[in-house]
Amino acid sequence: MPLTPLHVLIVEDSETDTELLLRELRRAGYDPVCERVETADAMSAALDGQDWDIVISDFTMPRFNGMEALRLVQQLKPDIPFIIVSGTIGEDRAVAAMKAGAHDYIMKGNLARLVPAIERELKEAAVRHEYRRAQERIQHLAFYDPLTDLPNRTLFTERLQQAVLTGRRKKHCFALMVMDLDHFKDINDTLGHHAGDQVLQQAAARVKSCARASDTVARKILAAFSRPLQIGDRNFDIGASLGIALFPEHGNETDSLMCAADAAMYEAKHTQSGFKVYSPDLGQKSGVT
Repeated sequence: MPLTPLHVLIVEDSETDTELLLRELRRAGYDPVCERVETADAMSAALDGQDWDIVISDFTMPRFNGMEALRLVQQLKPDIPFIIVSGTIGEDRAVAAMKAGAHDYIMKGNLARLVPAIERELKEAAVRHEYRRAQERIQHLAFYDPLTDLPNRTLFTERLQQAVLTGRRKKHCFALMVMDLDHFKDINDTLGHHAGDQVLQQAAARVKSCARASDTVARKILAAFSRPLQIGDRNFDIGASLGIALFPEHGNETDSLMCAADAAMYEAKHTQSGFKVYSPDLGQKSGVT
């Protein structure tokens, strides 16, 4: 029966005690890939250089101790289970270590408890990992459109508000661009919403490829649509209309700035000019002041 790989970081100054730990793991069916460290610097380097399944630490060492090792794990890799295996730890210090975040402590004279403790902590770590992934997914869905993976209106409005506040504080100018896909309704009506979804996904990918990582992508960059979009075996010239409003010249609040950019976009769409920068005459047409 093949052995189960297990990446173990061992914080221990004794090679003999380390070998005893590894022997116990091998007897239980594990194939441990391990590194032994006995200083804070060596442990930091090991944590940075490798993904570990578990950390096993002695409590008292000449140049390092278990509590320092525990704090280092919590600082650098807080999800890794941490088990103290020591021959000198007293009950008071063991309780203190558990309160500080250690997952278990085992006396070196009772290594029979080691494998059951490791198996329990690995299962609990897997549960914590899945829970964190689920929470991250929920958080992502709260702020990103599930179809295009672009920021949704909630995140866009939040970032626009941040830009406005930063612009006021630092007296910076910035441009807000709002883009609408031309002929998108025609595709939805003739080919169905599935084809429309594919158009949005391809459009989002093109916009992302044109924007810097620091940009908030929100339907912009006309040049990305100079090439047709492909839906199935057919090509479609979609085109886009872009409205541009400047802060603070065309609006010093999120709502007024959005209204100005929208007015400019609708004018660009009406005139088929591709893009339009907001001007006061557009405000009179649309009711934006």
